Amino acid sequence: MNFKISKRKIDIIIYLYLMLPFIIFASSWLRLRYAVPVILILIISIWRMLKKSTYDKKIVLGRDDIVKVIFIIVMITIWVYFSGIGRYVFQNADNNYRNAIFDVLVQYDWPVVNFEILSDGALSGATGTGLIYYIGFWLPSAVIGKIFGLNAGYGFQVFWAVLGICLVYYLLCVRAKKIEVWPLLILVFFSGLDIVGWYFRNVNLFTVENIMHLEWWVEPYQYSSMTTQLFWVFNQSIPAWLCTMLAFNQKNNRNMVLILACCMLPSTFSFVGLMFLVIFWIFSRQYKDIKRKGFGDKLYWKCWFWDTFTVQNILGGGVIGITSFLYLQSNTSATRLMEESTVGANFNNSLFKWILFLLIEIGIYGFIMYKYKKNDGLYYFVLLCLCIIPPIKVGNAGDFCMRVSIPFLFILMIMIMDVLGESKRSNDKQIFLALTIALLLGSITPLHEIARTTSSTIDRLNNKEQVFETSIDDVRLLNGSNFAGALDDNFFFEHLAKRTWEE
Repeated sequence: MNFKISKRKIDIIIYLYLMLPFIIFASSWLRLRYAVPVILILIISIWRMLKKSTYDKKIVLGRDDIVKVIFIIVMITIWVYFSGIGRYVFQNADNNYRNAIFDVLVQYDWPVVNFEILSDGALSGATGTGLIYYIGFWLPSAVIGKIFGLNAGYGFQVFWAVLGICLVYYLLCVRAKKIEVWPLLILVFFSGLDIVGWYFRNVNLFTVENIMHLEWWVEPYQYSSMTTQLFWVFNQSIPAWLCTMLAFNQKNNRNMVLILACCMLPSTFSFVGLMFLVIFWIFSRQYKDIKRKGFGDKLYWKCWFWDTFTVQNILGGGVIGITSFLYLQSNTSATRLMEESTVGANFNNSLFKWILFLLIEIGIYGFIMYKYKKNDGLYYFVLLCLCIIPPIKVGNAGDFCMRVSIPFLFILMIMIMDVLGESKRSNDKQIFLALTIALLLGSITPLHEIARTTSSTIDRLNNKEQVFETSIDDVRLLNGSNFAGALDDNFFFEHLAKRTWEE
């Protein structure tokens, strides 16, 4: 007996997952006169998105597939659990800030503002500060935390993360028209060949600690594995994966801008990378009934215009994009270039380091895939963008390189999945073996991330220590340039945000 997955119901869940954070943001951070029309526009946009499917493929489940689905969900849950989301196991160092952001979202009124200005803070001299950060992922869990308590909110973060990754994996399976387990292994263990980079750094690979963070082998450049993204920046990576996968699966441009806009509030840096991918997909779109005869083909461009300039793209995407931009543009660190005086000499650009980094992180994969992808324009575009990204320095550290690359790395991973499957079906043993060896070498990086969580959690439990990271002080958080901005001359807080602090 076979079962069809209701694609319409899954579509509803996917679009609500992406848009719910902004709906919460609009209804609780904006003044009523702005919140009401914004939410009405979003409701209309969701209705139009669901009115007509934008991708054709469906999945039919057999009895054996039910077992696969359960196994996949369990494995994703374990993966999320080991990431430190929810504070149940060891968390990597950056989570003292992420925990603090979530604590502030739960414990403070919205919009979050602060009037205790530290003289030694980055925003000293301001009359007040507001939380300005890519907070989208946390907002649904923060609502639960406000209603049921902080611990319930942290617990809901686990559910929200698992749901998001399950939706990503569903869209991966949609491409194959069937449920498969092996791509989950690629998702968890995909990485650049960092261990090879350490070999060229003259490090004895047999003495490398299994808890070592391998990706910083050639500063200032880092392309993070999927597991590293989940363990360090889950709030950015999960929404970026879902937006990228959903945009990739679209058969037309009807919802592309709106999907892109949904990435901005939870994953601002990744939004930049996805924007270039969306532009590529929009302008390279092919239509079954119209054969493009050249750049001046009027019939094609007429079809393209009405396919692209839809209500949901213009109104829905415009409202989310413009509002998110006005909120985020006052974050001062986003306009700061990474400097040697800030992060040290290791973060100097170098042509030699850049070339070596590209060869080891993406060059080997690109070379192996060439036989199967040489006629695919997306293959060249992704590799080109991944070559351009590393030297660009925006933010307090290597944020641009690490986070703008997320959508491109995700598409690279999908291409590798495609080539792996195709080479196996065609019995191309050389390509299949070469790609398998490269993936196995790359898997050492996520294995180190998992080992660090395992080892550190056990050590802290044995020492009767708190396993998770302690949140930094909320006042210091709201005085930090990476997480806040001054209220003075701030367009969003002066004109759009609810002024609860004056009530």
